[in-house]
Amino acid sequence: MAPRDEVLSWYRAATETLISAPAKDDRDPESAAVNVLLQRQAKALLVIHDALGDSSPHQVNESLLTRRLSDVVSISASKFYAYRFDLLPCQWRQIHTDALILSTHHDVLCSLGQSAWLGDAVLDGVVEKLDRAVITAGGAGVLGTAWVEKTLRLLEDASSSPGEPPAAKRAKRAHAHFALGEPYGRPALSPDRTCPARSGWSLAAFERYMNGDTSPRPVVFTDLVAAWPALTSRPWKSPCYLLSRTFGGRRLVPVEIGRSYVDPDWGQELVPFGAFLSRYVSPEGRGEEVGYLAQHDLFSQIPSLRGDICTPDFCWSSVPAHPADDPARNKAPVDVPLVNAWFGPARTITPLHTDAYHNLLVQVVGTKYVRLYPPWSKAMRPRGEEDGVDMSNTSSLDVGVLEGWDEDAQGMTEEEREAAKSELESEEYWECVLGEGDTLLIPMGWWHYVRSLSVSFSVSFWWN
Repeated sequence: MAPRDEVLSWYRAATETLISAPAKDDRDPESAAVNVLLQRQAKALLVIHDALGDSSPHQVNESLLTRRLSDVVSISASKFYAYRFDLLPCQWRQIHTDALILSTHHDVLCSLGQSAWLGDAVLDGVVEKLDRAVITAGGAGVLGTAWVEKTLRLLEDASSSPGEPPAAKRAKRAHAHFALGEPYGRPALSPDRTCPARSGWSLAAFERYMNGDTSPRPVVFTDLVAAWPALTSRPWKSPCYLLSRTFGGRRLVPVEIGRSYVDPDWGQELVPFGAFLSRYVSPEGRGEEVGYLAQHDLFSQIPSLRGDICTPDFCWSSVPAHPADDPARNKAPVDVPLVNAWFGPARTITPLHTDAYHNLLVQVVGTKYVRLYPPWSKAMRPRGEEDGVDMSNTSSLDVGVLEGWDEDAQGMTEEEREAAKSELESEEYWECVLGEGDTLLIPMGWWHYVRSLSVSFSVSFWWN
């Protein structure tokens, strides 16, 4: 089957599935009414689909169809602001996903009714809507994330020019790498506070260390990920390779805008990966505004990148609970490690905070400075509840400001800064600069501040 016909057939089957799917929770009259409206648009889409290529025109009002689909997307999106995310009724996530999928079906039909394949602008819009369904709504609904993943693969395969080598092969031939200089310098490490570096540890040796008589301290492992394709044959330090894995940079990613998530001007937006590179990572496009792809489950969203890394064996070890001996601090055990991506230019930071998981932080591209304080430190000054969100896992102390690396956005006096800095210096702490291929163990409960010294791509593995 020709790629064009395969895409059309795939979309038609999806719309039929949505029409025949069991009714969503009808106890909410509003969502039930919106779902009925969406079903009507799905049936209209099938009429347009079946008339594609026919000489006789269909009778569907396409401008009205476009408005109705847009209305359903907007109505369902508004519910994401009306509810806290974990309390949002599932049917609204499903409706949002289904409406975005049907909207892309209409985009495809409109484009293929006039040309042999989708233009770049249409492809950009289709990819954006499908990624929004996954990132915003979690791919809820009967079709789900798996359907979106396959659709994006079909579209990417069909968009390759005849006779052109696959994107991944083209990228392998590209030698351009990110500029990995450290434009703002690096902190001088104290020899007696530098994390020890280790190699050659077995899983048994790691478990003995984690479950010893004393609480585990941070350690840098230099040999855990040496065989990762992301460091060797499929290098993440190559912008061309990363673009090839993100549909030419079309894939949408969540980006934190601002120096730190505790700053007043901090925000978030969804942008195409290519735009993120050119706007925030590339030296040519980079301005004063900082953009950081932080703590994002990128590898579930874009599985082709997941094949470039492997979960370290240490993540399957038996490890101790939170050192505070407080059951309330322990999360439910995770079946598999939680894997997140952290990618951005120099001077992106994660403020001093603590997590409820053990963490292996792997440095894939560039360099990163990390400072860590033990759970029993008395100088952390945890924040309280802010705008209804419990921020007690984040310190009110800004390490970058106290050390003079960043400007003060909080208005501390010189005396206050010196007092806070002196208090921190009297505490036990460890620090390190992670280079490519290094893996830092951050034991559960340890406070840590992270600062990119260059363009930096890291992967964290949380487990308990």
